[in-house]
Amino acid sequence: MDVHKYQMFSPEEVRRSNSEHIRVACAQGPSIANFDPSNLYTIVGEWTPAATDCAKYLNGRGVGSRYEGTFPGSTRVGSCAGLTGKASTFSSEYKTFLRQYWEAQTRAYERGSGWIQWTWKTEIADEWSYQAGLTNGWIPQNPTNRAYPNICG
Repeated sequence: MDVHKYQMFSPEEVRRSNSEHIRVACAQGPSIANFDPSNLYTIVGEWTPAATDCAKYLNGRGVGSRYEGTFPGSTRVGSCAGLTGKASTFSSEYKTFLRQYWEAQTRAYERGSGWIQWTWKTEIADEWSYQAGLTNGWIPQNPTNRAYPNICG
């Protein structure tokens, strides 16, 4: 079974704090693990360390973001400045969150048969890019090297 896990496509999800995103990711582990005993190999085939819908074109061409309140029917949560684009604009605190959230998700998704992060490379949204994460340190070169080994308890 291929499942996709994102936490940014509803107003409730983009309003979550960083710690809430991590908690929700960790909480997904048991349900993913429950598929495997049923002989359903479960791969989380799409997910990202991004926690907002700030990436350009993510919601469609010319469509804004829920996070900034420019998506139709949404209410502003905050500014997308420093949360999307090139990693050189990301604060060290945000990069730490990306690492923690990445680790929480991989921990949970490894309770099944594994994971594939979406996507390898992006043009203008480094928070979505595995390659940029490797280059900028929020994804470890060896994915089993954990800076936060107990992130999910």
